[in-house]
Amino acid sequence: MLTNDYYDLIVIGGGTAGTLCAIAAARSGLKTAVIERNSWLGGMACGSGLTEMNAAGFQSRPLYHGLEEEIFNQLIESGHGEYHFAVPMSSNKEVKVDRLRYDPEILKVILEEKAVSAGVDIFYDSELTEAEEREDCCRITVRNLYATWNMEASYLADASGNANLIRTLGGDTIKTPEEKQLTSTLMFRISGVDIQKLNEFLNSGQLPSVIREGLSREVLKGKILALTPIPGSRDVSVNATRAQGDYEDSRSCSRSVIQARSQILPILEFIKEQIPGAEEATLSSIAPFFGVRDGRRIHGAYKLTLDDLENMTRFEDSVACGCYPMDIHDPVTNTVIWKVLPGVYHIPYRSLLPVGFHRTLVIGKCLAADKEAFAAIRVMPIMMNVGESAGYLFRLAKERKCCMDELNAEEIREYLDTRYLNN
Repeated sequence: MLTNDYYDLIVIGGGTAGTLCAIAAARSGLKTAVIERNSWLGGMACGSGLTEMNAAGFQSRPLYHGLEEEIFNQLIESGHGEYHFAVPMSSNKEVKVDRLRYDPEILKVILEEKAVSAGVDIFYDSELTEAEEREDCCRITVRNLYATWNMEASYLADASGNANLIRTLGGDTIKTPEEKQLTSTLMFRISGVDIQKLNEFLNSGQLPSVIREGLSREVLKGKILALTPIPGSRDVSVNATRAQGDYEDSRSCSRSVIQARSQILPILEFIKEQIPGAEEATLSSIAPFFGVRDGRRIHGAYKLTLDDLENMTRFEDSVACGCYPMDIHDPVTNTVIWKVLPGVYHIPYRSLLPVGFHRTLVIGKCLAADKEAFAAIRVMPIMMNVGESAGYLFRLAKERKCCMDELNAEEIREYLDTRYLNN
């Protein structure tokens, strides 16, 4: 058993929320570590096959500042990122979303460089096995293939996306029943596409008829065929497979992955036949991550609701904002249920506070929210915004020598406003 140094903050999970939290905390002077089960930062943004950040803008203007703006601008300036505004969703052309398209391989490099330069200690291929929150500190046990060791910190952040830290600490969580879990996707990437011809087709309004043809042939299993050109390349990411199963049950999830992967080659042949510019396309990669949209959520000091988003409730302790619509991938009908929201909504700090804990925040999509609100806020730019704000607030708590549940709304807003403005 090895024992590591004491940290101010340990972040469990190096997805986009966890990474931005760690960078913000480390830049603020906290000794920070990230425990990540994969060998890269960025989580789903870099490993699921996704190549666009939905709702990265609002009304055809970039929405976010701070680290997000810094990262997005670096992608754009390098030729590997592009804003696309008011883009129709393939499952419903009436729903339009501002997006940032990007190359996930370049994003991996950017996130890692920023974390390392900020002084974050990264533990790849490692996972949490035990955790304890004490009165004066927190203690965790971590393992990889070769060793098990203990770590201590003043504070912990659950950025696992599925409340793994909270469950390990013994906290209660909410899991969606299997039959109601959002449909999952295994994305893939194709190469050798004539991007100009593809864009002309996507702008022509003909995609819905192609989707209907795919459904009638039973090549497509749902009403979606999202084709996203990757900036700086002739590659396109494809979001089209559909599978259902309990993501926490190994046997069930494995069957779902196999089912989704078996759909890829028939879909590719259909794309080559039906989509201009893709006639010579080849399969270049299949995502190593299964795109699970659902996840456990915590019991928090405040549960965010769809009403809050519809009313654009301006919370006194707001820490993040977003504008993505409610997006439920229904497992019964294999359709996407949309509810467009009226503008920019907010997420309160209290939704990050797990009931019964004092030195821990939840900063991923497993924060406290009802199912409908979850279906809107779960997208990456919003969670990145949550993560960055949390990173700064860990610094505030350290300065005050207090627990995370002792911060009040006034000081939260004042502290964040000195670092960035989100509206």
